[in-house]
Amino acid sequence: MNKKDDLMLWFNHNRFNDRQATKKHSDAILHQLLANACPESDSFEIKRTENGKPFTEAPVWFSYSHSERAYLYGLSQYGEIGLDIERTDKIRDFMTLSKRYFHADEYRHMQRLPRQDRPMFFYRLWTRKEAWCKLCGGVLWYYLGRSVLSHQPVIEDQQQVYLTDLTDIRGYAGAVATDYPIHQVYINTIK
Repeated sequence: MNKKDDLMLWFNHNRFNDRQATKKHSDAILHQLLANACPESDSFEIKRTENGKPFTEAPVWFSYSHSERAYLYGLSQYGEIGLDIERTDKIRDFMTLSKRYFHADEYRHMQRLPRQDRPMFFYRLWTRKEAWCKLCGGVLWYYLGRSVLSHQPVIEDQQQVYLTDLTDIRGYAGAVATDYPIHQVYINTIK
């Protein structure tokens, strides 16, 4: 792994159409990434917390996300991590969803944006919130109404949470949440 303030992610556009085959392929990628990160560990039993957050007993934190057949994986040896990725070509009523689920300041900010900028702004906020939720192992509804407008760390239970937008994946919005600051994110493509 790289230095502490760098984060390595892996992106895969799963070639399988069948849901079972897609999951099997995704699980194999995750296990291989864990094995590469922790060669001294024999096996990686993936366990889940009460709210479904995956973890392993190996000395590494990980998160993954998918949007249809696109998968994003992240591992860290320095602290907790949460990831989210969303396709940005989905047609939705962004204003209605923002008014219903997002913080009032976020909704007001979105109202001031030109109509063509609203979808990407919506997905940026959504992926930040979902990555934060995955970092903490919480329930998404708790995070939707909390503001993530600022690029400053947010405070969760007296701990700073750092949110980083992922802008290098064409056709997708993404975010990383960590409990330590990130300087650089590198995204590798798995074929």
